[in-house]
Amino acid sequence: MAQALSIEDRADLAEDLELYAEACLRIRPKEGKLAPLRLNRAQRHLHEVAERQIAMSGMVRIIGLKGRQQGFSTYVEARAYHRVTHNNGYRAFILTHEDEATKNLFGMAKRYHENCPDELRPSTAAANANALAFANLDSGYKVATAGGRNPGRSQTVQFFHGSEVAFWPNAENHARGALSTVPSVMGTEAWLESTSDGPGNYFHRMCMDALSGKNGFEFVFVPWFWQEEYRADATGFEPTPDEANLLGVFGADGLTVEHLVWRRIEVSKLGGEQAFQREYPNSIEEAFDAPSHDRLISPALVKAARVRQIEATFVRPIWGVDAARFGDDDSTLCKRQGNVVLEKVKSWHGLDTM
Repeated sequence: MAQALSIEDRADLAEDLELYAEACLRIRPKEGKLAPLRLNRAQRHLHEVAERQIAMSGMVRIIGLKGRQQGFSTYVEARAYHRVTHNNGYRAFILTHEDEATKNLFGMAKRYHENCPDELRPSTAAANANALAFANLDSGYKVATAGGRNPGRSQTVQFFHGSEVAFWPNAENHARGALSTVPSVMGTEAWLESTSDGPGNYFHRMCMDALSGKNGFEFVFVPWFWQEEYRADATGFEPTPDEANLLGVFGADGLTVEHLVWRRIEVSKLGGEQAFQREYPNSIEEAFDAPSHDRLISPALVKAARVRQIEATFVRPIWGVDAARFGDDDSTLCKRQGNVVLEKVKSWHGLDTM
């Protein structure tokens, strides 16, 4: 018989999500067998950002761009379940892009609940295909699928998770309704996350606005090569010049030759590099790169140029200007001498072309 938890143990589990996840939550990993939720590198990064926000403002507002199956949703659902089961009157609402994803995320929440230790698992007042309610806490957990109407608009919740936002139909209307349910008060959290569906959609605009500090969300990017399992045996592997360039650019952040072997296999499976970059981006630029037959410079080469160390040559300085026309674009001015930018690039917003 397991030893009963002390008051101190309970307090630690209530305060420390990472400790609680490993001790109390169970996931079904890719191997299939139930296992404790031990945070991987991507999840630890999300946790650090969220806890920093809590310490600074008491709230969490995060928008995340990710590769496939990196555990983003698993972490956010764990966070939601922890909040709902340790706070009175706390409601969580999860909105996904399709019915199958809704079932999967709710199945994850139920798995957390069913496998939670008895003395920490709150009694269930109601449970159906898309909701869990805990009567003693007056708290609850609901999931829904984005569609023609606006699910959740009339409720007030303390935790909102928007999953695969780039693929929501009527995304702007859904997000406006869902985010308005989360009050700007201490203890609330709003998470938006997705793989990329290219530029120009609601999710892309929200990410760019977050990077510019315009919408109150903090942007988080999780590169695919942070996953240890995305590796393959590198015996006999000879990288192409492009692959060697990737290793030079991203190696300091964790990209290895074994990752490149796995990448080459997946590129073949997915039908090309651009498809791979959408699903498993190295960088923000790759994730949002628009399909183009006349693209002049690849994002990888741009990234390489940004980190290259060079010296100015004795030629005349040149000013380059990119004048925005309309919309949200910025006008920019860059001063360079040879291959060296001499000053920080200046930008202005809201100017006309004159």
